[in-house]
Amino acid sequence: MELIVSAIRINGDNNLDIELICPKGNDLPPFAPGAHIDVRTPSGQIRQYSLCGSPMERRVYRICVRRDVRSQGGSLSLHTDLRVRAQVTVSEPRNLFKLPNARRYLLFSAGIGITPIITMARWLVSNGSHVEWSHYEGCRSSVAFLDEVSSGTLKNVTTLYLSDEGASFRKSVPANLLQPAPDTAIIACGPEGFLTLLEKRMAEAGWSPTQLYSERFRAAPAGALSNTGKDEFVVQLASSGQCFTVGAEDTIAQVLMENGVPVALSCEQGMCGACLTRVLEGVPDHRDVVLSAAEREACNQMAICCSRSKSPRLVLDI
Repeated sequence: MELIVSAIRINGDNNLDIELICPKGNDLPPFAPGAHIDVRTPSGQIRQYSLCGSPMERRVYRICVRRDVRSQGGSLSLHTDLRVRAQVTVSEPRNLFKLPNARRYLLFSAGIGITPIITMARWLVSNGSHVEWSHYEGCRSSVAFLDEVSSGTLKNVTTLYLSDEGASFRKSVPANLLQPAPDTAIIACGPEGFLTLLEKRMAEAGWSPTQLYSERFRAAPAGALSNTGKDEFVVQLASSGQCFTVGAEDTIAQVLMENGVPVALSCEQGMCGACLTRVLEGVPDHRDVVLSAAEREACNQMAICCSRSKSPRLVLDI
């Protein structure tokens, strides 16, 4: 859908707050905490950004974009080329990072990973849930939503850990992470290294990996999402019975599209969830960064842009 940029504001060092509205002033499609949209940047590239405004505000979508020094055109293009009143193509919201049901929530975020977490924190606090939020950043001036997390209702549930003040997740672990509890959900967003360390800290303390619900705002390191494999396998479509061979250098999505089967694709890196497809038979070889440990273990869905098969045949709900 086509939206209009209604406002651009600075939200911490190298962070831009961008608000998008319908040109006709209509309500936008609803979303829940954890949702994201695909945005076509001025450079023509498509990137995913978490919605960080209120789900109750139906007239505007709010995203916060950090300028990445390694940007290949996504965040750099938005920071340098986007202007108020510009027209922007975006997708409807998708949510693969939904809030689970729990008695207690431990939230962890690092850097611009704050964007989906702050929406969750607001929602949980407003509903009277037990919330404890740890946010990690290099310095205070880089913290997005600084005023909000350091005052008001979120101040009571948020602890800021700033590297330039000697606070680092590598150096110390929050006390609440050292006390496993079965009725607690751990929700996290941040860079690959941060989430990997969180998983390690959880394992050391005795938490179950199924208690972690996470989202990476960058693809995993090079090689981690390799879509190639040693063996070919067969993909069968449940609706028609058609079978297609996926070679060692192919992806499932590529093979299906080459044979005229429509596939929903966006990032093609296994991190947005646009191509998640139900698996009816077979064992997926998950290579995405979207599905949780519990979802992977269930083996009933997969990201067909990058994941492969551990079994000779997969039957997909297509």
